[in-house]
Amino acid sequence: MPREAFIGRNPSHFHVNRIVESFIISETLLWSAWNFITPIFAIFVISQIKGGDIQIAASAFSAYLITRVIFEIIAGRFLIEKTDKSKLTVTILGMILMSIAYIGFSFTNTILSLFAFYVLIGIGLGVASPAKSSLFTEHIDKGKSSTEWSLYDAVVLIGVASATALGGFIAGSYGFRVLFILASVINFLGIVPYLFYRR
Repeated sequence: MPREAFIGRNPSHFHVNRIVESFIISETLLWSAWNFITPIFAIFVISQIKGGDIQIAASAFSAYLITRVIFEIIAGRFLIEKTDKSKLTVTILGMILMSIAYIGFSFTNTILSLFAFYVLIGIGLGVASPAKSSLFTEHIDKGKSSTEWSLYDAVVLIGVASATALGGFIAGSYGFRVLFILASVINFLGIVPYLFYRR
């Protein structure tokens, strides 16, 4: 099966356009930053937050999800018939908010600020997700949708798998503050492909 998927294929068959390429690179960085911290976030809450426990960690994640759902619905309606430039701007804005939240986590030691920064991530990802997904869908190459979605999944999941293992090592060796700062930097780098495309 793998041989049939690759042997005899022209290299151009795997070529993707610029916006799809930008999307895949950016998503790999975004979800790598996210999975740097998510698998071990409960440990951070229990060990670093005053009064933090498993229930607080779960509730904070729920607050993020609820906020994200609300802002995805709002952004989805706002972005109808908006230009690519507007969608790129909204995507970049959302990712900046996420990077700010990661930095915020590195200085967080109270339950209130924990929830506040998780809500900020929900807002950031909530406005960015419809915008970037719309861009990918509209610019996907005709006749290559399954290939490009599978390429997206493969590249992103490889990044996520690597980040998950690396995040545990960094947190154990250097502490959570270093981990959150690196997550912020990696997430911010995810903006760069969109900036090049926007230019």
